[in-house]
Amino acid sequence: MTLNRPILRWLTLAVAALLMLTACGSDSGSGSGSGEPVKGGALTVAQADYPEEGMNPHVRGCCTEVQVLRNVYDSLVSIDYDESIHPWLAEKWDRSPDGLVYTFTLRQGVKFTDGEPFNAAAVKANFDKIITDKEYAPSTAKSTFQTLKATEVVDEYTVRTVLSEPTANWLNTLASLQGGQISPKSLQNPDVAAGGVGIAGTGPFILTEVVEGAELRFTRNEDYNWPSALAKHEGPAYLDELIVKIVPEPNVRAGLLSSREVDAIAQVAPADIAQFDGVDGFQFEWKPSNVSPYSLYFNVTGDNTKDVRVRRALREAVDLNPIIDTVLQGSSERAWGIVGPQSPYYDPKFENAYGGNVELANQLLDEAGWTGRDSDGYRTNAAGQRLVIRLIATEPKPPLSTVLEAYQAELRTNAGVEVDLQFRDEGTVDVVRETNAYEAFPRAVGGVDIGVVLEKIYETGGAINGPKLEDPQVDGWLADGRTALDEQDRKAAYDKVAQFALIDDVTTLPLYTERYNAAATSRVNEIERWLDAPRGMVNFWAYDTWLGDDSAT
Repeated sequence: MTLNRPILRWLTLAVAALLMLTACGSDSGSGSGSGEPVKGGALTVAQADYPEEGMNPHVRGCCTEVQVLRNVYDSLVSIDYDESIHPWLAEKWDRSPDGLVYTFTLRQGVKFTDGEPFNAAAVKANFDKIITDKEYAPSTAKSTFQTLKATEVVDEYTVRTVLSEPTANWLNTLASLQGGQISPKSLQNPDVAAGGVGIAGTGPFILTEVVEGAELRFTRNEDYNWPSALAKHEGPAYLDELIVKIVPEPNVRAGLLSSREVDAIAQVAPADIAQFDGVDGFQFEWKPSNVSPYSLYFNVTGDNTKDVRVRRALREAVDLNPIIDTVLQGSSERAWGIVGPQSPYYDPKFENAYGGNVELANQLLDEAGWTGRDSDGYRTNAAGQRLVIRLIATEPKPPLSTVLEAYQAELRTNAGVEVDLQFRDEGTVDVVRETNAYEAFPRAVGGVDIGVVLEKIYETGGAINGPKLEDPQVDGWLADGRTALDEQDRKAAYDKVAQFALIDDVTTLPLYTERYNAAATSRVNEIERWLDAPRGMVNFWAYDTWLGDDSAT
């Protein structure tokens, strides 16, 4: 089917309005910097969100707004876009044949910024805190660290982790920000779960100032000399200071960069990309996510979505292709799977396998008993009750909010379904999910390993179980994927989850692939290092970043 013409005109006007909000890009500047790295200077960047729920990497390390804390906290190992593991605070490691025991040989001479030594005892203190302190990091203990049984000190610089079952994603977990190392002294701080100034790591920068809701300031760790094997240099960082400003509005961030009031920004809106991509004096980098795309999760226990026929109708009634094309303007693509197309676990067989069949959608709703129509044209059941889908989303941020609004309009036009689209703050959304007062919930779920991501979404008791699934069969497939040390076995397990979620039980409607991006002036060097592997989230990891000359400044 094609997009309803009035809705297409509405989308076109909405996109045009976004474009009008944005100032014209500068055509001046010297292009990308070159030459030898220069030491010194302050880098000022802008990102959308402030870490309202805390700045402890163990507690909130999965989330976009805290990725900048990678500048403070190093991990045992690092990961690249191919999901290969490289040395960092651990020089080498061995895995037992049964996959249950990992032994790490740690770098010597590393110290936390509070002067405490980094050693095997420090690693044990971090991991014990996560899995034994029930109030410290419950989500991390449940998801990424759920199979860690014990951490043992072999000697001062050798540490052993013992797992309760083979865990394919264990090294990926340790490479994530949630595997970052905090000083044992800081772990004793009663405010450690909140994080912030004074919670010491081993990283190339120190968080020295926080202006709540507005700004974070980091200063160089002069003693730093233990970078990841993926870094480009050794010794301290080049920059003196990193300043992170919180600017929620994407057009305002773009304006600040265009006028050079900041050096760089994260998450350039589709309407603003043309200001910087290929424009003299600026640079633009992006990476696709290899984990979950933005998806709409249907609540299988929701008042009006318990019937799989209704969920299938919600999937079929709208052709998302023209919506995504119009709203995203080529900055992202239509999603078809429960993982991103960059993932080794992506299966193209689901592409074009569903959606856009209005006739089928209406047939399914009739079969489900929603055969009547009220005075406003919405479907009703035999009792005269209107078919209402409560779609609860976080506060409106394009392009997601624009996609949801178009989906809402199409469902009414094509199938007579009312979508009660509610934009709420994150805390309220969590309450609504907990009280089950919704039928649909959009989210892109993060994590450094696809197994962890899928467990958050689909496992019974998962941290972000939008579909409200409690299915032993799905739990079994997820366990198979978690414990399979052979990649093909893992893929087979996750293919079963995808078939269930997309086709059989219709718990998930993928919307568009998640892409992360950053733009900067031409004087900023090494911005591609900010797109954190393997997911690509912008972390402004400034260790290799340096500032050159820019004639446009």
